[in-house]
Amino acid sequence: MLIRAYSPKIITALFGGLFIAAGILTFGNALIFDRLFLGILLFTGFVCRKDINVLGIIIILAAIRVLEEFLWFLFTDQLYNHWISKFVYLVLLFSIYKFWFDKMSKVSLVILLICVLAEIYWVMIGYSVTPAIYWYAALVVLSLLTRHFLFSRIQITEQFTIQTGKSINLDWYIYQITRMYIFIEGLNIFEYILRHVFSLKNMQIIYHIYPYIMQSLATFTLWIVFNEANKLFKEKLIRA
Repeated sequence: MLIRAYSPKIITALFGGLFIAAGILTFGNALIFDRLFLGILLFTGFVCRKDINVLGIIIILAAIRVLEEFLWFLFTDQLYNHWISKFVYLVLLFSIYKFWFDKMSKVSLVILLICVLAEIYWVMIGYSVTPAIYWYAALVVLSLLTRHFLFSRIQITEQFTIQTGKSINLDWYIYQITRMYIFIEGLNIFEYILRHVFSLKNMQIIYHIYPYIMQSLATFTLWIVFNEANKLFKEKLIRA
């Protein structure tokens, strides 16, 4: 009885520690971490496959991560292609228009304006070492997409399945984490502007800590997903 009562907490602490350890051990190796991230998501999705709400959120997160990987491999050989940057900015503009009800669309609009003005300035002065800031703008698009799918998840669930969806705490947590992602991408872009427009070459605070912040957020996301899924599983056990 005692073991049953404390086992969910023990499991949460154990896997939480494993996620943190995995995040720390894979710092500097994004490829391994991305595979690990997807693997843990898929494992959690399999375990919670009967909970349509948790499963729906995991599908959204996994799909966005796969899309991010696909875009990176698609852009990596053409990272400084101006046509790709124009396309990304147009997609971001469309996303802002489409999701204007989302408060983070206003923040994203500011990010877009900063990017476009900087790109125009670099073209006007013939700047030859323009940074590929549009990649971070693309990540803002993915965050807006994640927020949209979370917002529409219940409707999508009921439209494509016979089950009834409902809002859970995990929706809100991931929604707030994506807010942090957008702010960090904005700060990262702003720092690039300081270096490449205002010639503040030593301004590299975000540049150096950016990979660690993003991987820490991703690790925290994994822990949140597993922890909330474990709580829901525990509630079902108690009701049973």
